[in-house]
Amino acid sequence: MKQWLFTISFIFLISVPIQAQVSFKTRVSKNQLSTGDRLRVSFVLSSNNGSLDQSNFTPPAFEGFRKIMGPSTSQEYSFINGRSSSSFTYSYILQPVKPGTYTIGPASIKVNGKTYQTQPVSIKVVKGEVNRNNTLYPGTSPNSPKNNNITVKDNVDNALLVAELTKTNPYVNEAVGLVYKLYIPRNYGVVNYNETSQPEFNGFWAQDVDKKIAGPFEGEVNGKPYIYYILRKKLLFPQHAGKLTVKPLTLQIDLQVPVYRNFFGMRVPDYEVQRVKLTSGKKVLRVKDLPKTNQPIDFSGAVGQFNFKTVIDNNQVKTGEPVNISVQVNGTGNLKLFDLPKLKAPDGLEVYDPKHTEQVQTTFAGNRGLVKDDYIIVPNQAGKFIIPGVRFVYFDPKSGQYITKTSDDIVLFVTGSSNAVVQNTTTSNSANPTNNNAVDFRFIKELAHFTSKHKLDFYQSKWFYTLISLAFLLALLSFGYYKYQSNKTYDAEYEKRKKTKNLATKFLKEAKKSIGNKEAFYAKLEKALHNFLKARLHIDTAEMSREVIKQKLKDKNVSKENIDMLIDLLNRCDMARYAPATTGKMEDDFADAEKLMNAI
Repeated sequence: MKQWLFTISFIFLISVPIQAQVSFKTRVSKNQLSTGDRLRVSFVLSSNNGSLDQSNFTPPAFEGFRKIMGPSTSQEYSFINGRSSSSFTYSYILQPVKPGTYTIGPASIKVNGKTYQTQPVSIKVVKGEVNRNNTLYPGTSPNSPKNNNITVKDNVDNALLVAELTKTNPYVNEAVGLVYKLYIPRNYGVVNYNETSQPEFNGFWAQDVDKKIAGPFEGEVNGKPYIYYILRKKLLFPQHAGKLTVKPLTLQIDLQVPVYRNFFGMRVPDYEVQRVKLTSGKKVLRVKDLPKTNQPIDFSGAVGQFNFKTVIDNNQVKTGEPVNISVQVNGTGNLKLFDLPKLKAPDGLEVYDPKHTEQVQTTFAGNRGLVKDDYIIVPNQAGKFIIPGVRFVYFDPKSGQYITKTSDDIVLFVTGSSNAVVQNTTTSNSANPTNNNAVDFRFIKELAHFTSKHKLDFYQSKWFYTLISLAFLLALLSFGYYKYQSNKTYDAEYEKRKKTKNLATKFLKEAKKSIGNKEAFYAKLEKALHNFLKARLHIDTAEMSREVIKQKLKDKNVSKENIDMLIDLLNRCDMARYAPATTGKMEDDFADAEKLMNAI
């Protein structure tokens, strides 16, 4: 009987298939933007078994947005300690058409014969600032002629509005400077102006370099002396190859113009205000596509001149002690329009999603500065770990070539006790068909043995056959139940939230034990809040900004007092790493965290 049950149990175990986890998600660069901003939307398909046979990708309609660029695709594959994983990303850059609340609908894709869809994402678009100038310029005075003495003309001799480009034949995503200049004769003055038609930058990612009016400066046009004002500077990044047009800027401008009047037969010099419309004319760029020949597969769209490195703050730590590793790119180019390479760590190191930071200044040559991803890594095993270097690929428009830079491997030494749990299970099965203690079935005896008719034997009795029947019935029911469970869709999101909630409780308990040790206490308290919000709000770490947290909590009818208290606590955790903290303050912060978790 025992052999039969063991056999049936073994069949149950091997009948449950081990399936790969496939996810398909939408990621957006921001959930609220103005009409002048750009939105990056990425559809990320990932698998934990390294195999993604995808086809029939269908993006949403992007209602309320104009597609500037896309789809651009990127692929990642990793194989660490016998475990493989891969991901495939489709990215778009969009521009909102007008203010309102819009929904990025679900995208769909077929993977290994099965269709997956993303969840819709809500985007709020607000009205951007409109630059309207009506200012008094240098060279005029408050007593200059007003609108009641204005002469309207079709044109004014020698007054020019010019748009100048730093280059007219750039590569895709190469920075192009655009400046608008107003030229007037030296004896003219500007009273005021108004923009009647603003330029349009369809096909570009545009940024303001300087909105302030500068001047007057001295210059020449076709050998004639002028003074000129710089009205505005823009930085343009063309998003696709081909012929792109910048539509003109049109001004209605009031000029103080010298005239001569006749008084009693004499010519007397005077001034009058003449109103005229000026236009810069359209500017045409012929944009070159980036070379497809020898384009590295991990190229993410970086164009310019850059330096790349990874930095670790400490390479000798104890188990459970956090380590900060920064992946940094600095230089000049389209710093805000590409993704940094991802850091991969071996087993035994827990890697948290990075915090992205941009320290970028917009200049006429391009975005200049630093972008970085800061990773927090917590070792849970002792030993020597090697974090492999990562590659960063960019296109240099000056040389017309792709440049690949690779960071050095990072060696991390971890001391302390290991958290690894080794389980040894020893199973021995022996069966002896002639064992007299086996009471399930009895063997035929050669010699007859008579028993009293008043003594009932269990063997071949009614109870014997009843229990045998119940055992087989139970086996069939168990088989049917496991078959049903194996065909059900694995609720990965529920298990993930359950695991995240358990982690929050675990880190909160560890934070309480660490009161008095500032670094350890705030690191564990921040982990507890981080995992609690992930489980409570059903969001990923990449979406966990302060604004998203506030909106999600409002949607769940959490009181404003608790929301403000939570945001303040998160800010205190960030600042505590760089400021002193007393034991009393730690106890107060712990009490606030415990109170918030119970209230929310």
